[in-house]
Amino acid sequence: MAKSQTTVSADRRSIRTRMALRYALIELIAERGWDDIAVQDICERADVGRTTFYLHYPNKDALLQGGLDELQAELQRQAQALADAARRDVGTPAGFHFIAGLIAHAHDQRQLFRGLIGRRSGHVVQQRFREMVIRLISDELSESGGSLPRAALARWLAGAFVELLSWWVEQGTQLTSAELAREFEVLAQPVWEQARQKD
Repeated sequence: MAKSQTTVSADRRSIRTRMALRYALIELIAERGWDDIAVQDICERADVGRTTFYLHYPNKDALLQGGLDELQAELQRQAQALADAARRDVGTPAGFHFIAGLIAHAHDQRQLFRGLIGRRSGHVVQQRFREMVIRLISDELSESGGSLPRAALARWLAGAFVELLSWWVEQGTQLTSAELAREFEVLAQPVWEQARQKD
């Protein structure tokens, strides 16, 4: 059954509101830091009323997590498409298929990522981002063939990746997003191979 025009308009309005709130949050994190932001600050920046905010999110933590959940879902869709292509093409190198998409996204939204994982973001924001990366890596990592379990390898790789990405975003290095993805793949290859020993 097709959606009514009113439902479609409400859905679009809801999406626009959530996006405005997310951008406002990350801009404010970059300016003030996570701890100094209140829901009212987010509403004023997004030009959204508090009642509207609470229709979508119970607090700023849920707003942050909602944005990260949507980013993770999109990266997983991209990774699955790349993994499917790799299975069809024997010459495609093994690796983490979400990495290129996440780095490209960070490049396109560099100012926002400075707020998300930069120095001013604070422990809560950095931890949530790291947890998202751990989940993405765990999805692509098989059971470990070495002495460390998959969960430990995923945490180690996520820590290394998040630190590398933070350095890249903060320093304004000349490395392109594709070059950074290749460098991480090279650094992570020994761990990736260890995890594939059982395959």
